[in-house]
Amino acid sequence: MRHLAPPRTAAALLLLCCSLLLAAAAALLGLAPSAHAEDTLGKLSLPVTFGKIADNPTFPKVTTDGPCPSTNAAQVSLVLAKPTGGTVTLGKTTVGAPFDQGPVRADILAGKSMESLLLSWIPTGSLDGTYDIRLMCRTAANVGGQYFAAKVKVTGDSWALEAPVAAATATALTAAPAATAPTGAEVTLTAAVTPAAAAGKVTFLDGATALGTVDAASGTAVLKTTALAQGAHTLTASFAPADTAAYAASVSTAAAYTVTAPGSSPSPDPSDTGSPTPTAPTDLDATDADGTALDVNPTLTAGQKVLLTARGYTKDAKVKVTLADSEATFPDATADAQGTVTAYAFTVPADSKDGSYTLSLTEDKVEGHSVEFMYSIGDAPAPDPDPSDSATADDGGTTDGADGGDSGAADAGGGDGSTGGGESATGPLASTGTSALALGAAALALCGLGTAFVMHARRKGLLRF
Repeated sequence: MRHLAPPRTAAALLLLCCSLLLAAAAALLGLAPSAHAEDTLGKLSLPVTFGKIADNPTFPKVTTDGPCPSTNAAQVSLVLAKPTGGTVTLGKTTVGAPFDQGPVRADILAGKSMESLLLSWIPTGSLDGTYDIRLMCRTAANVGGQYFAAKVKVTGDSWALEAPVAAATATALTAAPAATAPTGAEVTLTAAVTPAAAAGKVTFLDGATALGTVDAASGTAVLKTTALAQGAHTLTASFAPADTAAYAASVSTAAAYTVTAPGSSPSPDPSDTGSPTPTAPTDLDATDADGTALDVNPTLTAGQKVLLTARGYTKDAKVKVTLADSEATFPDATADAQGTVTAYAFTVPADSKDGSYTLSLTEDKVEGHSVEFMYSIGDAPAPDPDPSDSATADDGGTTDGADGGDSGAADAGGGDGSTGGGESATGPLASTGTSALALGAAALALCGLGTAFVMHARRKGLLRF
């Protein structure tokens, strides 16, 4: 007698098969490599700058420029990085733990000499080369991949510390009033130093004559002067870094400046036709981070830094900075004795979409003076600053809103479907996602085959359910 499967037993087995396949896929995804690589935490300093590769320990003491993470602060180990990948330990210590309370200052216990490790990698031939020395921050179980690094150069039986390459800096100079001022007027010189983390001093020069030296704070140095005599001047700003090993010096592009006779007006621009230019605000100067003047209603990009100088406020007034139709918040500004906010650093919000925007710098009082900086993102037209241009229902009504919604939906969905909703992802997570899709497809294919088998068996009378 032919034995038939109990009712629904085959279907249950089919479902169990699919479940096991999906569980296996999930397990494989759980075993996928992490997307987090080893992280460099900062610089490693050594007590000496040269020595012998046979010394053990090679470096008896080390110092870092910051603490270990609290999750990896139970011990530190000094390692030598292999040129082909991986590391080997020169020595380690738990003395002084935890190492997350500030910069690490550790005595490294003897382990293996640099010479013995290099000979194990390079048994014949020259050991000369540049190698990475790392102080690893680890848990009590000797786990952890974050480190502070230094480089040493091996020549013969000796090593020498390689000086780090100083990062380049850039200095941009702006003046307010711009381009010209009458004799005796106060001129505000502003230097923008990038990167902003570079500490140091900025010397402002009129030709070869120093006008003054100011500390650079968060990338900005400001000098106010009345020392410019009547006539033509060539102004520059020279940045001298506090840490010459970390940052290089830089000098701004020379800026021409004219000081006129008291009470006189600057010569008219011969290209000026006399036509009014209501779109050019007279109480606002805007430059990019390098000090280059921006056009009226410029097109910017998300994350771009802009320096704004706004005038016309009350002496020492507090100025609120707001971006229309945005939840982004910005630090307040303070006007100087002349009622000027100088070189206010505005960064376009990173989540900005294509469109037109208005940034307002408004004095914090009833009917306070306000200066507007208008710009656009993408191909959208910049807002019209003409106050006579009043909004109507057609300017922003239901039709435009609906169109905007359709556009947003299309963007969110990835266009016409051929692009998959955006640019192709890369890196470890992208690889994991590809594996997941492959496993999922395989599981669905097997489930389909199982379903086809059950249907065939039922038609042949082999199964009844």
